[in-house]
Amino acid sequence: MNYQQVDMSMNRKQYRILVVEDSASLRDGIVATLRKEGYTVGAADDGQTGLKKAQSEPWNLIITDIKMPRLDGIQLFKTIKAKFPEIDVIIITAYATVDIAVDAIKHGAEDFITKPFPLAELRSKVNELYNRWQSQQQAALKPTDGKQLIGNSRAIQQIRSLIQKVADSTSPVLITGDSGTGKELIAHAIHDSGQRQNQPFIAVNCGALTESLLESELFGHEKGAFTGAVRTHTGKLEQASGGTLFLDEIGDMPMSLQIKLLRALQTKQFQRVGGEKYIHSDFRLISATNQNLEESVKEQTFRSDLYYRINVIPIHVPPLSKRPEDIPLLIDHILRQRAKKLNRSMPRIQTSVLRKLQAYSWPGNVRELENFIERALVFIEDNIFTEELFSFDKKPENQAADQPLPNRDMAEYISKIEREMIISALKENHGVKQRAADQLNIKPGTLYYKMEKYGIEEHEYET
Repeated sequence: MNYQQVDMSMNRKQYRILVVEDSASLRDGIVATLRKEGYTVGAADDGQTGLKKAQSEPWNLIITDIKMPRLDGIQLFKTIKAKFPEIDVIIITAYATVDIAVDAIKHGAEDFITKPFPLAELRSKVNELYNRWQSQQQAALKPTDGKQLIGNSRAIQQIRSLIQKVADSTSPVLITGDSGTGKELIAHAIHDSGQRQNQPFIAVNCGALTESLLESELFGHEKGAFTGAVRTHTGKLEQASGGTLFLDEIGDMPMSLQIKLLRALQTKQFQRVGGEKYIHSDFRLISATNQNLEESVKEQTFRSDLYYRINVIPIHVPPLSKRPEDIPLLIDHILRQRAKKLNRSMPRIQTSVLRKLQAYSWPGNVRELENFIERALVFIEDNIFTEELFSFDKKPENQAADQPLPNRDMAEYISKIEREMIISALKENHGVKQRAADQLNIKPGTLYYKMEKYGIEEHEYET
């Protein structure tokens, strides 16, 4: 054994684990495995004994079975978390269901493992928790490669804390929130803060592709699988092995692909389109949507079993209008980035302008704020942001509520407004249709349809 191994073993001695399991053979096997790894390990043969030991001695991690005499594992870990929230808990169960897993996570369990399981799998989960504990002890934050979640609102602080807590877990994460709130940024932060940070981060927008293209993009295809398949294509699930798969706008995924994704999540195996061989991929899934998936489940446009599978760890990002205290920090961050990019000094902002920026509702959220600031930088004079520069009186939210509408056909008037909104979004996003669709909260296919319907030409939105 080399000096590095000796030092690791000595550090692990400080990490105390209590194993609560009524099966003597399984209990002894877990204890022996973890002691061999260098941890300090204690044992209890039922929940009541485990609770007494937990209350009388310090522990960093408790591994407990669910079905036990006197006191079951669910009650044990709820009691432990209520009294000692700093103790991590891993649940062992032979009765694994989605409901039990979700309930355990909601009440503070760090992870769960299903019988029968190889001891190597449990050892891996314990090592992940130990590494997180060691990092916390050293008070060392992992680098994020410049990706920052900006804001001091309570909501952002809670999200930031949750990111650190779930980063090293393998459980699926579902990020919900309006378009432009920064869902992909949060997904990156989770990936970059965890042990998979040096592995691939693969992102797919489920709403940007047709059903057949999305299937090929996710699962890959074999040569000759369909007309035009001149070579084998490696899918995103396969590319993400060892790292993170980020499925943006998962609510737009067709039902036929939802069942295929569900099987891949359950088995970690899938087949390429036109292939027979099963491919294994160990990826961590993070999904995002601006839709209400619970409503989609009720409307039978999204599978309930897939919803419960991907919604183990939910993270909701509130719109910018609900956290106006974050706007000055965001503006400062955006201005510094853009000023550096343009090689110019940091502009100043009039106090009255800052107040109006905070008062505005920002329906496009952070993305709209970024576009707004970037456009203003083009026309700024004397390196000062003035009210005249921002033209607040022209913003839709500030139009007088009692302003009379033109006396014309309603359908014609709505079509005119819709056409103007599409052109405006395309201008703000420099003609990038995917971003324009996101800002308008519609699918790219819908945007293309409406552009054709209203005869919108490229010269109308080119800048």
